[in-house]
Amino acid sequence: MNIPIELSYKDVYLYPQKTIVESRTECDTSVSLGKFTFDMPIYPANMKTVVDVDTCKLFAKKNWFYTMHRFGIDNVAFTQQMHEEGMFSSISIGVRDKGDDILKFKNILDKPDFITIDISNGWAVSVEPLIKLIKDTFPESFLIVGNISTSAAINDLEKWGADACKVGQSFGKVCTTRLKTGFARPMVSALTECSRYANTPIIADGNISEHGDIAKALSCGATMVMAGSLFSGYDESAGSIIEIDGKRYKEYFGSASEHNKGEYKNVEGKKILVDYKGSILPLFKELKEDLQSAISYSGGKTLSSFHEGLLFQIR
Repeated sequence: MNIPIELSYKDVYLYPQKTIVESRTECDTSVSLGKFTFDMPIYPANMKTVVDVDTCKLFAKKNWFYTMHRFGIDNVAFTQQMHEEGMFSSISIGVRDKGDDILKFKNILDKPDFITIDISNGWAVSVEPLIKLIKDTFPESFLIVGNISTSAAINDLEKWGADACKVGQSFGKVCTTRLKTGFARPMVSALTECSRYANTPIIADGNISEHGDIAKALSCGATMVMAGSLFSGYDESAGSIIEIDGKRYKEYFGSASEHNKGEYKNVEGKKILVDYKGSILPLFKELKEDLQSAISYSGGKTLSSFHEGLLFQIR
């Protein structure tokens, strides 16, 4: 059996190029998705211990993308609230209700700007009719579908009507899918394959452990990057502060964990405690500065300077 070698972010780095800017501040980190342009190509995972309404408002006000999680959320009320306060609306839905959550919008003029179908394996027969329902009901909404990790999956999701696809399965910090099922695909291999065949934007989801992984994901062909643990543990992150022996933490658990499900059934996630990190505002500044530096090392002025030719294997 010929088994191919697959690569993760930790297995690659980027070749430095000739810097053409006088200052890193000249580098433009903005990215377009749908009809909107955002200040950065990184956003928080739509997880219950990462984002809440206040988190989403903060990111929107900073002109960073976000997606609200789908657990116990009134998507109609959330969309109306965001629009009333002059911000875009980005919601998540599951497949279990077969589109009932979407049909609540049918006679309401206020439609979400972005919709994410949130499912562990987006390459599923249950997803196709849901995509059709959403595209028929909200032709103006930008539809993100995930998660997948192969070119064959990208081909089907685009054919079904997805406007963008989330790539990444089994490598999130609190995901246990690869341990429980044996199925997984390292991010670099998944992204490079999917991006070669994609005609729509790719969103890299998961396994961001260092700020430089964002540049690596973009060099693999991603348009946007989603991260969970990177944005957890802050004052502005979802979840309560827990104090143990005088030290403060915040809970962080996977969407497929028993802590999110409320029962131990089909569990593919776990809970961990992350150090309490204080205000998230310094992170906004640091992430932008680090990405501007990465752009300068890539030899360009915009995110378009990241490309697959910069990657090299280190093992």
